[in-house]
Amino acid sequence: MRIMLTGHRGFIGSYVFDFLQDKFKSSLIEGVDFPDDIQDFNFPDDDPYDVVIHLAAFAALRDSIENPNKFWENNVEKSKPIFDYCRDNNVRCLYASSAAVYEWWINAYGISKKVNEVQAPPNSVGMRFFNVYAERVSRTDMLYRMLEDKTATYLTRHKRDWIHVDDIVSAIATLIPSSYTGVLDVGTGDPVSVIDLATKMGMGHLPIKEDTPGERDITCADPSKLMELGWRPTINILDTVKTNESP
Repeated sequence: MRIMLTGHRGFIGSYVFDFLQDKFKSSLIEGVDFPDDIQDFNFPDDDPYDVVIHLAAFAALRDSIENPNKFWENNVEKSKPIFDYCRDNNVRCLYASSAAVYEWWINAYGISKKVNEVQAPPNSVGMRFFNVYAERVSRTDMLYRMLEDKTATYLTRHKRDWIHVDDIVSAIATLIPSSYTGVLDVGTGDPVSVIDLATKMGMGHLPIKEDTPGERDITCADPSKLMELGWRPTINILDTVKTNESP
């Protein structure tokens, strides 16, 4: 099996790349982080990939509100050659979508992911990732990391469907050999409030910010389609942090 993984040095992609190299030892795993002009990448014509896993994207929601054009160019325009290649060669494509598509119109990130679901090839799966986290994740703009580092300056009343990156990896491993096509949620179906998480991490004393334009009040996955394929989430976010509750 020949697999191409975009964004293999990114947050989720690095975990997926390590997993693929370990579990598919007889396969050729090619990690690709695209240059500024994705059209310069030479897709193989004579020996097509069996699976393309497209994870490369800008994902900072708040940045998308301030810089919408950047997200369109990177997430939409640079995905087109990948989707065209998979469509023309009937290559199975697993691509990162997002829970943001459920209210796609409120920020440029959600718009970019919704457009990709429309332009994706037939033999593909749009994986609607919910709020992905991991201990000591490298992205310092993610709330979980900011709570770990004690750099968060405020909390919100939001509830989020937090899903550990290891469960994301196992979802992708489930989808690679499956025949499922379309879109599906990748989340736990059990949201936890930002306040409850922050309190357990010793940050519950922070002020509450009430006005958060461009952000949803609650995210909650329906993982039933993925569970029908045999996948189950295994990690609860409240079990991943040491009890350090705020007074």
